[in-house]
Amino acid sequence: MRDHATILREAGIEKVQRATSVESVNTVRAWFQRGRIPDEHWKAFADARLASLKELATAVAKQAA
Repeated sequence: MRDHATILREAGIEKVQRATSVESVNTVRAWFQRGRIPDEHWKAFADARLASLKELATAVAKQAA
């Protein structure tokens, strides 16, 4: 199972920005720096087939443990 940093790295900044409709590339870059995808954008990742909701949630749970 991939973590958020891996999901972001594999998708790339441009694809993430398009999928989430986030206007500022700096916002997306901040996600890369933190290695964390904000949960309000998980559905967009799933819709774009960048990651499944289960994968995103499992990654957060593993980080918290």
